[in-house]
Amino acid sequence: MTMTLVRGEEVRTRLLRLREELKARQGRAERDLRHGAEPLVADAPDQAIQLQNDEVLREIDSATVIEVAQIDAALARLEKGLYGVCSRCQGAIDPRRLAALPYAVTCVACAG
Repeated sequence: MTMTLVRGEEVRTRLLRLREELKARQGRAERDLRHGAEPLVADAPDQAIQLQNDEVLREIDSATVIEVAQIDAALARLEKGLYGVCSRCQGAIDPRRLAALPYAVTCVACAG
């Protein structure tokens, strides 16, 4: 097995693990939004707090959906041999950037 294949498998494993963590977070947020465990209370001030919490949960859910889509795109790039290649300049994306943001599509110069 070549070094490229080993690195590719490491990246794939990391992306899949991150995807599963995000999907679990999304599931918890969606479950909490359904108020299955804690229906809305009748008290107006408490209900207002619950509704504010729901807004935060919707934001978390929305951000998670976007991040999962970015991970899916990174997995597709990996499959095509394009992972780590800047989508703008076609240069290499610094491995430190990919370590911090594993679904990055641009190098630092093009991102800025």
